[in-house]
Amino acid sequence: MESFNILLLTVAVTVQVTSHDSTGEPPVQISKPKVTLNPSHAVLYSTETVTLHCEVPEALSGLQYDWYKNSADLSEHQPSITARGSGKYECKAKKGTSESEISASYTLTLQDPPKAKLTVDPKWTEFFPSENIELKCEIEGGSSGWTFEWIKDTWTSEGDSVRAITVKHPDSGKYSCRGKLKNRQVTTQQSNAFQLNVKDLPEPKIQSDWTEAFPGEKVYLECVIQGVSENWNYMWFKDSRRIVSSDETNINTLTLSVKSSHHGAYECQGELQGRKVSTARSTQHLLTVHELPQLKLSIESQWNMFYPTEKVTLKCSIDEESNKWGYEWFKNGGLLKKDKDISFSGNTLSISSAKAGHSGQYTCRGKHLTRTLVTTRETEAVQLRIQDIKPKPTITKHKWFELFYTEERVQLHCNMPGVGWEYHWYKGSTLRITHPELTIDAVSLSDSGNYHCKAQRGDFSVDSETLQVRVQKPPQPHIQSDWTEAFPGEKVSLQCVIRDVSENWNYTWFKDSSKIDSRAETNIKGNNLTLSVKSSHHGAYECQAELQERNVSTVRSKQHLLTVHGSQPTILLQQDPSHAEIYTGEQVKLTCSIQEKTSKWQYFWQIDSQQVNTVNNPIYTIQNATLSQKGNYTCQVRRGEMTYANSTILTIREPPQPHIQSDWTEAFPGEKVSLQCVIRDVSKNWNYTWFKDSSKIDSRAETNIQGNNLTLSVKSSHHGAYECQAELQERNVSTVRSKQHFLTVHGSQPTILLQQDPSHAEIYTGEQVKLTCSIQEKTSKWQYFWQIDSQQVSTVNNPIYTTQNATLSQKGNYTCQIRRGEMTYAKSTILSIREPPQPHIQSDWTEAFPGEKVSLQCVIRDVSENWNYTWFKDSSKIDSRAETNIQGNNLTLSVKSSHHGAYECQAESQERNVSTVRSKQHFLTVHGSQPTILLQQDPSHAEIYTGEQVKLTCSIQEKTSKWQYFWQIDSQQVSTVNNPIYTIQNATLSQKGNYTCQVRRGEMTYAKSTILTIREPPKANMSIESQWNMFYPTEKVTLKCSVDEESNKWGYEWFKNGGSLKDDKDISVSRNTLSISSAKVGHSGQYTCRGKHLARTLVTTTRETEAVQLRIQDIKPKPNITKHVWFELFYAEEKVQLKCNMTGVGWEYHWYKGSTLRITHPELTIDAVSLSDRGNYHCKAKRGDFSVDSETLQVRVQKPPQPHIQSDWTEAFPGEKVSLQCVIRDVSENWNYTWFKDSSKIDSRAETNIQGNNLTLSVKSSHHGAYECQAELQERNVSTVRSKQHFLTVHGSQPTILLQQDPSHPEMYNGEQVNLTCSIQEKTSKWQYFWQRDSQQVNTVNNPIYTIQNATFSQKGNYTCQVRRGEMTYAKSTILTIREPPQPHIQSDWTEAFPGEKVSLQCVIRDVSENWNYTWFKDSSKIDSRAETNIQGNNLTLSVKSSHHGAYECQAELQERNVSTVRSKQHFLTVHGSQPTILLQQDPSHPEIYTGEQVKLTCSIQEKTSKWQYFWQIDSQQVSTVNNTTIYTIQNATLSQKGNYTCQVRRGEMTYANSTILTIREPPKPNLSIESQWNMFYPTEKVTLKCSVDEESNKWGYEWFKNGGSLKKVEDISFSGNTLSISSAKAGHSGQYTCRGKHLTRTLVTTRETEAVQLRIKDITPKPIIKKHEWFELFYTEERVKFDCNMSGVGWEYHWHKAAKPLIKNSEFTIDAVSLTDTGDYHCKAQRGDFSVDSETLQVRVQARPPAFLSLKTELIDIMTGDVTLRCNISDGRQWNYTWFMNGQQLNGSSDVLKVTGNEETIKSEFKCKGINTERPLYSALSDGFVANNIIFKRKILLAISGCLVCCIFILIIGCIILKITHKPEVKETPEDLFFSMTDSKNQIISPMKEYMDNRQTELEESQGKAELISDCASAVHEDSVIKESQEKAELISDCASAVHEDSVIKESQEKAELISDCASAVHEDSVIKEEDTSATVANGLTSFKGL
Repeated sequence: MESFNILLLTVAVTVQVTSHDSTGEPPVQISKPKVTLNPSHAVLYSTETVTLHCEVPEALSGLQYDWYKNSADLSEHQPSITARGSGKYECKAKKGTSESEISASYTLTLQDPPKAKLTVDPKWTEFFPSENIELKCEIEGGSSGWTFEWIKDTWTSEGDSVRAITVKHPDSGKYSCRGKLKNRQVTTQQSNAFQLNVKDLPEPKIQSDWTEAFPGEKVYLECVIQGVSENWNYMWFKDSRRIVSSDETNINTLTLSVKSSHHGAYECQGELQGRKVSTARSTQHLLTVHELPQLKLSIESQWNMFYPTEKVTLKCSIDEESNKWGYEWFKNGGLLKKDKDISFSGNTLSISSAKAGHSGQYTCRGKHLTRTLVTTRETEAVQLRIQDIKPKPTITKHKWFELFYTEERVQLHCNMPGVGWEYHWYKGSTLRITHPELTIDAVSLSDSGNYHCKAQRGDFSVDSETLQVRVQKPPQPHIQSDWTEAFPGEKVSLQCVIRDVSENWNYTWFKDSSKIDSRAETNIKGNNLTLSVKSSHHGAYECQAELQERNVSTVRSKQHLLTVHGSQPTILLQQDPSHAEIYTGEQVKLTCSIQEKTSKWQYFWQIDSQQVNTVNNPIYTIQNATLSQKGNYTCQVRRGEMTYANSTILTIREPPQPHIQSDWTEAFPGEKVSLQCVIRDVSKNWNYTWFKDSSKIDSRAETNIQGNNLTLSVKSSHHGAYECQAELQERNVSTVRSKQHFLTVHGSQPTILLQQDPSHAEIYTGEQVKLTCSIQEKTSKWQYFWQIDSQQVSTVNNPIYTTQNATLSQKGNYTCQIRRGEMTYAKSTILSIREPPQPHIQSDWTEAFPGEKVSLQCVIRDVSENWNYTWFKDSSKIDSRAETNIQGNNLTLSVKSSHHGAYECQAESQERNVSTVRSKQHFLTVHGSQPTILLQQDPSHAEIYTGEQVKLTCSIQEKTSKWQYFWQIDSQQVSTVNNPIYTIQNATLSQKGNYTCQVRRGEMTYAKSTILTIREPPKANMSIESQWNMFYPTEKVTLKCSVDEESNKWGYEWFKNGGSLKDDKDISVSRNTLSISSAKVGHSGQYTCRGKHLARTLVTTTRETEAVQLRIQDIKPKPNITKHVWFELFYAEEKVQLKCNMTGVGWEYHWYKGSTLRITHPELTIDAVSLSDRGNYHCKAKRGDFSVDSETLQVRVQKPPQPHIQSDWTEAFPGEKVSLQCVIRDVSENWNYTWFKDSSKIDSRAETNIQGNNLTLSVKSSHHGAYECQAELQERNVSTVRSKQHFLTVHGSQPTILLQQDPSHPEMYNGEQVNLTCSIQEKTSKWQYFWQRDSQQVNTVNNPIYTIQNATFSQKGNYTCQVRRGEMTYAKSTILTIREPPQPHIQSDWTEAFPGEKVSLQCVIRDVSENWNYTWFKDSSKIDSRAETNIQGNNLTLSVKSSHHGAYECQAELQERNVSTVRSKQHFLTVHGSQPTILLQQDPSHPEIYTGEQVKLTCSIQEKTSKWQYFWQIDSQQVSTVNNTTIYTIQNATLSQKGNYTCQVRRGEMTYANSTILTIREPPKPNLSIESQWNMFYPTEKVTLKCSVDEESNKWGYEWFKNGGSLKKVEDISFSGNTLSISSAKAGHSGQYTCRGKHLTRTLVTTRETEAVQLRIKDITPKPIIKKHEWFELFYTEERVKFDCNMSGVGWEYHWHKAAKPLIKNSEFTIDAVSLTDTGDYHCKAQRGDFSVDSETLQVRVQARPPAFLSLKTELIDIMTGDVTLRCNISDGRQWNYTWFMNGQQLNGSSDVLKVTGNEETIKSEFKCKGINTERPLYSALSDGFVANNIIFKRKILLAISGCLVCCIFILIIGCIILKITHKPEVKETPEDLFFSMTDSKNQIISPMKEYMDNRQTELEESQGKAELISDCASAVHEDSVIKESQEKAELISDCASAVHEDSVIKESQEKAELISDCASAVHEDSVIKEEDTSATVANGLTSFKGL
């Protein structure tokens, strides 16, 4: 039993295992599926999409399917498939190893869609626009259930089966149709196509040669419709109206028998027979019918009466087209023929020489040149008159004299009967002027001569008789008199004389160019002038004569000067010496003289009115002046009975006593103390002597005396008592000595104290710090100045320098300078300012999740202060609490999400108000409440295609660890393994869904989901890449296969008509594009394509695309051009619009003018056509690379014509009718006319009536203006430009009558003559004139002038002039006033005056406005106008003198009229003496008033007068207008009230004034200064502060303040006058110092305190710092050594020392080229004042540069060529380059050898060398110089000598041979030895060369031998013909002798050998010395020979 159980269990397990597949799923039961259909229509078509479904009854998931068609496996596995055509379809379902049975078969039958058929009615091939056509679409088998689609080219629309079209151009195209089942995607095949061609109606055109005609001519017009064969009916139009008369129409030809009415624009139109189609009208044909022109005959001159031989011209003119007409001429009614005097030219008849027989009546007429039968009417006759005699011009003379004086007027008038004459005046044969009148306004001597005139018109002229003109200058008078000077009261006589002239002259006298009137004191009788001399008679006198009855005046005579001295002689009283004060003991002389040059005067002297000397002596002398001799000295001069006197005050006084002024009573050594020796109230020049302790002081550096000033450069020896004494310059006068002035001199210098508060070693930025500068000694008047790093920072005199808010820029060396006078002391301290330290945060935490604990620590390094710490998060302060616990410098966080942020900390000092900056931010990242899970898909495609593999990867974005991973699909757990990657091997649609990744750490679990999309591959689409699917041959076709999703990732396969696309040369494939480069009909067909994924290679689209039908036409059409509003001729600015159309779609249209592209657009529109737009146009239709051209169309353009206005009217009066006509010539169109006046349009109304082109004005004044007209073409938007302006002048409402009175005075006086003249201002005529007086007719004669000869009272009244023309009468009146002359009276407020005042008297004639001349009388005597009695009009203005006292009258005479009044009543004027004396006083009388003081100004007049007004001014500005305010008070003086105060007193027009300067000023501002250039001092330095009031310093005392408190004397501080001295500065003296002045006498006056001066005293003394520039431990000679010495602060002098020896005084010490002697120890001393500091010592070591040696290198070639080779060498073992110099100029090259070519330049040059290196020393010392000529010319001389020796030997040998041959035996004389014997050779030197080579000084012992050698040299020179001139020979001989004689020593054997070689070479050479080089070369060689 147990075994059986085991068996059963085994079987069960086996069955269980075998029932599961590999996936572990159990088998399932699947029922037989069923195939169903969608849709389920009774009939299905092959073009429909039919879906088959495999349905299983059970709802099982995860099933797969297999499909079969006709038993073949379709490889489809979806539950639904798309049917693939007709057939039997089956399916089965399966899951795992389970599968169903195959379903029952389903038979699917698909039919082809039916065909559609298109019919057309009517069946024409071409249609015109607006015709009707009907298209009908029929479907085989009936149309029930079908809708219809209409296809036009590529455009498709839905509609009914019938389509009616009213044809338009866009309707052109290929039409077809197809049916479509309702609610199903089934369409029929496309119907047959119908091509609808719409063409433009043809445009008729009028053809005719006739554009213009005259009445009576025959004109033919033909209407032509080109390119159309249809039958047409024709209609004609004129000016847009139909012509219906049968007489004037005949089919397409219109015949006109021209009349004027035929002028116009003609059009024709065609109508197609049998069809209701009419063409547009043709372009207008303009026919102009001209009227015969009007001719005008005129004489071409201003006159029509001629004289014999004159030239006559007649002109027959036609205004329009005159060049088309000829002319016929008639005289007295008969045709005129040519004769010898008559000629014809064009429209002109010319009579070359007129005769009386040419008189008569002339006419002409025009004859057309081309239309010979056309003639005009004759013109009106012109009468021509020819005289038979020639007259002469007559000359009329005006005011003629036999003799003219220059400047007179000569006037001659020439006249000739008739008009048109031009008059020419000649003097002799010279033309003077062309004018009827010859006027010489001012005749001159050059105008004398014979004159005649010539009358001329055209070429005809006649001369007058001759007339002589004689001219001379007027004579010049001269004055005869013995008088040249006089005193007032004398009688002087002057006579005006004109020599050799007998005419009657009137004489005029002038004084100083002003005319003199005859009166009592200036009596004129004839040509004599007698003067009763007054001072006013002084001046230059002239006379002039005027010829009676002629306007001729002589020039004035030469001036006769008469000097009139003043009313009395000018007495000069002079004092010698001229000092204002004479001191006792001096000598003085008084000299009396008369300034004028006169004589015979007597002199008398008085002292204080007592006579002291009766002797006639002009000089009074006082030998030794005493005080008793001072007084008023008078000199009296007498001549006859006249006595005059002059006085002077002689002041005698004792010499003054000086006193010493100075604020200095004590001082420190080094200060400048000034003492002034003052002599009050004395302005003389004094020499001053100074004494100290009774000893005289000499002027020197420390005791400088300048003028009255003694300046002490204080030393301790200057302590003592000072006195001064003055001596008057240039006078022997000395003062007594002044009182003593004591000066105390302290020792040393002030001690400056400089203290810092607070005293921290370092100040933090933002803290306040005060530096206090003070002086230890008790002194005053110091100024304080502060510096930071030697820069002045505060000029306020303040001993305290406060830094309120310290910054880093304020740290530095602070110096307090104190000054007094010129002395300055300083003290410095270093102020260290730094930023508070920056803390930093220490922590390992940078991120956390909420709930964690995080600790941060705030740390400050290297700082020992106690700090309080503050924490910030994101800049906000953190408070200590549970989650943010702060303990000391630690922050502990219990993390929340709000803790995420940037943390900072900051510390604050517990003992100082200092906070650090915040630490750098420490960022703590607090993640969100959970980690960020990243769920990524691989591949990352948004959609996974079925069958692909996909991986999902789960990760956490934050850098964390120890997480576990779990996966879910749609919330179902799918994997428990801890794996972050989930893989799907083969994707199916069932695996799509929501995938979730769970991550866990500890108890925390987080999840992230993603949607996995799995889908079938996409479907491909196919399209034609154009708007059209019908193409033309050669067009390019592009098909595009596209997958809408990620198209760049797909490749494509192409099919045509169901099969793969075959290769074709025109077909190419590129990616998704199929291109047919040149379409053919064979390319038509159905195209499909399929997509294949490029990257995912197993993926293809589900199936091929729907087929695309491609159709290729077999013909090319042309584009059609449609014209809109077309004219044969366009006017400029009209619109031209053309449209281009091509059947089909997608066309681009290009318009061309000729071959030039104008625009790319279907329509060409020229909105404003211009002349440049004329030409031939065509359009090109283009799509892609395919294009077709249209026919050509011509556009013709011209400018609109310009009208002009015709009218005879240019002016009119209101009420007249004026007509203007606007005319356009040669244009026949119909125009509308617009009129403009002054550019504004005129509307047609009653007064401006416009009819056609006429404007008729009923004239009003508003019609005045410029008229223009403009025409606009009817029915076209064409306007002409405006015509030229026609001006119409409209006068006022009536003529302007001018009624003028002559003379034009408003009042006429009895006895005068008056003329009244009436005229009309406008240029009109035919007026009649009538006169009335007071409405009574007084004259009926037609005379425009009415004259009254002698006016009486009875003739006054209202005179009226009436003017009449026709029925129009106008009048103008005027009042004529006649009266007796009036009586004047004098008006004036003046009855008394002071001399100098201006007194005005006015002579008044009441109620009369005429211009009168006024005459004034004083005491019945006439007053002449002059300076003091000025008469202007009716005013007499007196510049009052005492002589003006008297009674005044006036009388008036009417200007230019002989009318005088009676005299006025008398007016009396009293003249006082002198002028008012104004007193102006100031109280108090200080010269300067200080602000705040009270001051009064009082103004008064000394004389007792009244009626004065008082006015006050400050600087010319009125300040008080109250009358009689004599006192002006200033209560509290301000600066604005200072100025020049003037008191003006006025009476009448006279104003007198007295002024005083009121000086108001602030109390002077004291200046506090440290008496040095620096304000920072060092301990023990002396500091001086000076408080100075620049003005009147001796009147001020001084108060001193330090740091705001009053300063008292202390140990080192002393006060002296305005000086505060710190004798020895200490740091405690630092601080801010101020001072102020206090007036010594005006006790309430004090100045303001000065600005504070900061005084800084350092507490340590630094040493100067030496800065070294380019320093070496060892210098080479000539290198540069440079030191800078620097000491902090300013005012330092720097002294450089070498050891103890002083060198220079400068901060910089430079040795430009150091030498060995410069080796030593150096230091610098910084000094200012008596204070000095030494620097450290610096050692300088110097070594010499290596020397360069220059040597001569001699080679044989150098000897031969004359060159020199030099070598440079430096023997220090280093490698050197070398630089060579010639005469100091550097040469090229760096070799040690230099080759010098021997020439005239180089032989005289000096050569040197030096070495160049790249390491120090960079160069060597320069070598010694070498001059080449010492060698070269020595060699040349040796060569010459050698040559001479060789020549001599040769000559001696030849001579011996000759002697031997010619020797006579009978002669027994012993011959002289010519050669040295061998015996002699042992005792003699054979040659100078031997001596030279033996290096011994040898001389030739025998002079005979010298002479022989000289002779030999000379012979050798001569034989070689080297030197051609005797002078050169002698020089060479001398050179040779010198060379032989020289004591030449060669010390080195090598030089001997070289010289031997040189000599040998020289002997061998044929040396030639050229003529121009000989003397110089030889001379140079010999000169330097000795030095070889």
